[in-house]
Parts: sequence; C-alpha cells; structure tokens
Amino acid sequence: MKVKKVGPAGSFGSRYGTVARRRYAEVVAGMRLPHECPRCHVRAVRRLAVGVWSCRKCGVKFAGGAYLPTTKLGDISKRAAREGLAAGLLAAELKEKAEARASEDKAAAAAREKRRRRRKKPERPSGEAAEQQSPPPKQPITV
Repeated sequence: MKVKKVGPAGSFGSRYGTVARRRYAEVVAGMRLPHECPRCHVRAVRRLAVGVWSCRKCGVKFAGGAYLPTTKLGDISKRAAREGLAAGLLAAELKEKAEARASEDKAAAAAREKRRRRRKKPERPSGEAAEQQSPPPKQPITV
C-alpha cells in the first residue's frame, strides 16, 4: 500500500483537519525553500526569525514578510519604483485597494444587520394588557 506524503504537517498526525494541515504544509514548505537575494540575486536567502531574512552568500540581512521574503505591498512599491510611477498613481492604487476592502467590510456589516433584523423579536403586550400587568405605584412610607 502506498502512503501519501504529508510533508511538514506530518507531525500533526490526524489532528486539526485536512484543510488546515494542507495549508500549513504549503506555507511551511514555501518558507523553507531558498529564495532569491535582492542584492546578489542568488537563491541563498533563508529565514532567521519571523520577518527577518538573510542571504547566505553575500550576508545581507533584511526585513520581509513572516513566511516569504516579499510582501504584496512591497511588490507594489517595487513595481512603482521600477516603472517610475508618480506618487499620486501609487497612492491611487493603494486607495483603490483600501476602498475595495472597505466595501467588503460594509457588505459584511450589512449582511450581519440583515441577519440581526431577521431574528424574531419578542411580542410586547398591547396597551390595555400592559396597564393591567403593571404593578401598582408604591406609596410613600410615613412614620
């Protein structure tokens, strides 16, 4: 019988579910691969700590992402610098991303509000029934 290779997630055994183990294996396997150095362009960059990366050839140490030496925001800024985009265009691109995220948050909030409204509200007694059920007013105590 052939056994499926699970990679770095093998230490979890059958715990945590297949999706979580698969995602963990993808992230850790990608993190442990040698990456290209931004200075000497040799595939010799390894992770030292969370967000700290070092090239084993030229010795440069730099900050990056937690699991990969580059981040999405870093890629955007690098592309902007390479293409010579004006600061306004870069700001516009970042603003578009922020607006997209805000619209997603707004849609999620609207969905939550809709679900909240859908819940059945407790029925309140009508006016006459409310008057009959209310306790009599308290009399002041005189000594």
